[in-house]
This record gives sequence, C-alpha cells and structure tokens, in this order.
Amino acid sequence: MRQPSTLMITGFCLLLGAAAGLADSRSSAYPDVEVGPRFDASGQLLLPQGYRRWVFIGAPLTPHGLNGGEAGFPEFHNVYVEPAAYDHYLEHGVWPEGTMMVKELQLTQPGTFPDGSRIEASGRGYFPGVTNGMDVSVKDSKRFADTRGWGFFNFGHHAAPYAEAAAEAPVDACAGCHMASAHEDMVFTGFYSLLEPVPERHSAMRPLR
Repeated sequence: MRQPSTLMITGFCLLLGAAAGLADSRSSAYPDVEVGPRFDASGQLLLPQGYRRWVFIGAPLTPHGLNGGEAGFPEFHNVYVEPAAYDHYLEHGVWPEGTMMVKELQLTQPGTFPDGSRIEASGRGYFPGVTNGMDVSVKDSKRFADTRGWGFFNFGHHAAPYAEAAAEAPVDACAGCHMASAHEDMVFTGFYSLLEPVPERHSAMRPLR
C-alpha cells in the first residue's frame, strides 16, 4: 500500500493548523463576534481595522441647513456593524457582547442653495463629500455597566487619518443621548431597515420620537 509522502503529511498539518487558527480567532471574552474590540493597557479602544468591509446598515443625515446652521454632526452618518454581530442580532434579536458599530462621518458636498442642498444629475439634494470623523460604540456589559452596557469612543471629528486609540467619551457626549432616546438596547434601530426586528419582537420596540 502506498504510504503518504512527507510533503503530503506536512501540507495536511498546515491545513489543520490554519483551520485551528480560524477556529481560535474569536476572543474568549467575545465568543459571538469575529472581530472584537481591542483595548490598550490604559483602557483606550484601538482603532478598528477594515470596518468599511463590515455590514453597512445606513447613513442618517442632519445637515446644517435643516438645523439652523448649528447641527452637532452636519454629516452623513455612515454606520457599519461587525458582520458576526450583525448575523447574531438577526438570528437572536440581541446584540452580542463585543459588538462594534462604527459611525464614519461624511460631509455633504458644498451647497448652492440656502439650505445647503445642490443639484446633481439625480435632482436636488444632499450628496456625500469627504469623510470628517469617526465614532465607535462597543457592547461590553461589564466594562460599561454604568452606561447600560455600551461604551462610546470618538477617534476625531476631522478628516482621516483618525487617532490610533481613543478613551471612552464622557456620558454627556454620546451615551447620554442613547440612554435617553435610543429605540432598543442603546441603538437607534428604527433608523436602519436592515435592523428590523423579528416579528415577535415588534411589540417590544420603543416608538420613534
């Protein structure tokens, strides 16, 4: 009977090792996500990588022209969710520990009307321009127990590149608004059709304000 060659055995072992590496890629602290948050020794969140390849769930807009010229965030809010966390939410209706949501801000192109809008081939409206900042929210019920299990981080309200790490934002900067007004589990789920709850949970949703 022909015996397997050393090369075949070595290749098989490498495949097993690669598979084991993939299986072990999830953090023991966050077993239900594939890309979990990483913190430095001082507790700062490290800038997530590859987030533009995550699930894009929507882009709310609150321009200056519709807010008396003083919108707090006068940009498109491009929101991305870590894919495994998104899949878990759709299946179970609950955001798993380690969920990360990235909100990358994107300015509108310069307007030609008093409300900041402009005309393009598709008509009059607001059109994305340059990026202008990034915020990240992280679900960790123990670490952020004082803010209903979520921590919020700002990596700069300016054009890229963003900061490599960020400390947790003060409650009145982010978490407070989510605690007071978010629709479900500190997330404005009502603004994103891709987060529509499963049918039996519709009655539990807080109404939009």
